[in-house]
Amino acid sequence: MKSILKKALAAGITLKTVIILIFLVAGGCKNSTSIEMGPADVVDAFNRAITGGDFNQARQLCDTASMKDYLESYQEAWEVIQAEDSSALAIASSILEKAVIDVEDIQKEGEKRVVLYTLEADGHSKTRKATVKKEEGAWRVERITDAN
Repeated sequence: MKSILKKALAAGITLKTVIILIFLVAGGCKNSTSIEMGPADVVDAFNRAITGGDFNQARQLCDTASMKDYLESYQEAWEVIQAEDSSALAIASSILEKAVIDVEDIQKEGEKRVVLYTLEADGHSKTRKATVKKEEGAWRVERITDAN
């Protein structure tokens, strides 16, 4: 992912566009995990944490074993953006604070829940599907994919 971002920035793609692409791929934070959150709340908080660069919060909201590569790829992308432009987080925050996460459906699959949702920011949208499971009494994101 690092080489892709460097190529995009070198090709003249604006930092704002790169941030929006990260948002759309990641999918998008409520900072409290002490309040009982349902599947939709956890998906919303996880997406906001990951798109805001708060990877410690994102780790608390997911099954870190199954989401390890997902988290690492976005953390690497944030590090590249920060190295290219130190104001990137401030720019991203101003764009993402207006982001809308619209939960369209929650389906039960055994003990897990599948949350279908659409992310919209700065005129761009992406429909995603998150699988969540109970872990130590709390819902955790296990997987995020494109919605089919």
